[in-house]
Parts: sequence; structure tokens; C-alpha cells
Amino acid sequence: MAGRPRKKAAGSAGSKKVKPSGPVPCAVLWGLDPSGEKGAAVRGVLREMGVVARTAGYERLGDPAGAFARMPGFRQAVMPYAGPEPAVEEFVLLCGLSDAQVNEFLARSREAGCVVGAKALLTKVNRAWPLVQLIDAVAAEHAQMSS
Repeated sequence: MAGRPRKKAAGSAGSKKVKPSGPVPCAVLWGLDPSGEKGAAVRGVLREMGVVARTAGYERLGDPAGAFARMPGFRQAVMPYAGPEPAVEEFVLLCGLSDAQVNEFLARSREAGCVVGAKALLTKVNRAWPLVQLIDAVAAEHAQMSS
């Protein structure tokens, strides 16, 4: 029938739906100065893995953890943080990494001699927590396990 528009073939480019890729895997770093030996080494490991490193400055410690991962619906806190510093000197929050990537990060960190004691994964539970609260919770958990 000459007057009817033709349907697209099932496998044509116009019919495929593309899933949004979601947030890029990243690591939020606290207390790991990029100009310091350990901070540079941790960033090197992450770079080799294709993981974005984001430095958390003191004034952003009140931001929700999900904001650092640039998750939809999460924004920086309205006011800069002005409370006490976290209970640990260094911390890594791994966001959006698979189990295999987490294990790779841990192994590569050991090999490079830049293991960070306090670390956590971003989860559905902790993504709304202010970063300082998450860091302190992990520090308390580490202290309890080592006593």
C-alpha cells in the first residue's frame, strides 16, 4: 500500500533504547593531599583504574555523601561546613565501583604502599549522610574493631 508509512525494522538504530550510564565511578578523598606522597600514590592508583578522584575540602564536609558522587537529587549543603574536623586524618569513599573494582583498588593500594585505613563504600543508607558523619562513623567502627 503506497500511502502508508513503513514501520522501522526491529533492530534498527532508531528503535534501541539507551540506558543512562549513571554517575561516573569516583573516590572521595579526605586528608590525602595531592602534593603529598601518599595522596599522589592513591590518585595514581585510581587514575590507572579509570576512577575519578574528588578531594573533599573542609568546607564541604557537611555535603551529603551522594553529592560528591554527583547522584541525582543530591546537592552541596547550602552553608559551608564549620564544625569539628573528622576523627581520622585520611579517608576514602568509593562510589559506584563494582566488587571487582573495589578488590582491585585494595590490591593495587597494597602493592603501591598507599593503603588508607578508613574507607567506605557509598550505599543507599549512607548516601544522604553528611560526609563528616560518614567519616566519623567509619572511624568509630574501626576503633571498636581494633579494641
